[in-house]
Amino acid sequence: MSGPISRPASWIARAIVSTSVAASLALLPAPAARAGDQATTTDPALAAAGWLAIQVETDPTLFGGTLADAIVAFAAVHAAGDATATALANLEAGLEAYISPSGDQRPGETAKVLLAAQIAGADPTAFGGHDLESELRAMLVTDPGPDLGRFASGSIADQAYAILALARTSGGVPVAAVDWLVAAACPSGEFSWDGTCPSGPGMEDSDTTGLAVQALMAAGETAASSAGVDWLLAAQDAGGGFVSFGTPNANSSGLAAQAVRAAGFADAADAAAAFVAGLQLGCDADPASIGAFEWAPGNLGFLVFTAPAAILAFGAPRMDLLSAAGSIADAPVLDCASAGPTPAAPTPSPPAASPTSSPGAGSQVPDTASTAPRADEAWALGASALLLAVGLHVLRRNRRRA
Repeated sequence: MSGPISRPASWIARAIVSTSVAASLALLPAPAARAGDQATTTDPALAAAGWLAIQVETDPTLFGGTLADAIVAFAAVHAAGDATATALANLEAGLEAYISPSGDQRPGETAKVLLAAQIAGADPTAFGGHDLESELRAMLVTDPGPDLGRFASGSIADQAYAILALARTSGGVPVAAVDWLVAAACPSGEFSWDGTCPSGPGMEDSDTTGLAVQALMAAGETAASSAGVDWLLAAQDAGGGFVSFGTPNANSSGLAAQAVRAAGFADAADAAAAFVAGLQLGCDADPASIGAFEWAPGNLGFLVFTAPAAILAFGAPRMDLLSAAGSIADAPVLDCASAGPTPAAPTPSPPAASPTSSPGAGSQVPDTASTAPRADEAWALGASALLLAVGLHVLRRNRRRA
């Protein structure tokens, strides 16, 4: 097995990317919510699923990975079956634009859709005119060299999603794909979002590590997954949160909690769930946001991006074990008739059903904003987008040269 793969980028580019992503998250507003006669709950995960279900049913601009993430989140709480069906239909309708935006099919997006289709019980061999499993397998690099086992030019998170999806199929996960992911681990056990080791203070990557750990566990790999879990446990802050982009946040904490819970560390996962619950917007918030989660304390972020990952903190099984089968049709919203301005303490969600073979279950960036930024913030969002584009260009250029 080869040694760790390092795909360095300049620290300036990395700083530009992390700063601009955080700034953009802070500027993007919440999608509109719809008042209705839904059942109510004081359970944070179910209330967030109810809020997210409204967004999926009423916001036609939600796209690609956001819809796939919502399907995963709904299965984690076994609720919102109707919204799952809507998300799946919209994901299929916009499939080409998501997995092949420039004509070349992308492995990470293909894997994410494959996983979502499996979780929702769709047939991924005939989804939007694609046989997703066969197409993903065809992207595996088989030529000898440092990319042997990598899915095309995908990132570490893309590799993790591919392994998670293929672990649910009768053909299983190619050994070379697991070996490539193992080799991408930092000596500390962390999996860095851009492949740089060490990531450095303030750049810890709980998102990618949480995904990679789950993928390795799904593939039956023990050494690297255990090292990743150890890194996550050491990286968890005193308040229970997990860090990415230098900040303990709901998105990272959800993915990391799901991983450490799967490894048997329920206390650490419950602490992360309590941290996430403290970020839920209660009944004194803007009515359009009640039940959603702040990205970080004092930072609303892009609520429809944060909610799906945050929901995973509350007892979700590993991603390759999730299934929407048996989910209730609706999802309750936060109880504002009897509850106070903050939600009740978290309780684990019911376990999901075990998956079947196909058909059957990071740092992430939202696919699209569902509403336009406020006029007085447009200049700032534009500046952040420009910085992000510059940083990503430098990172991609350096990766091609690595």
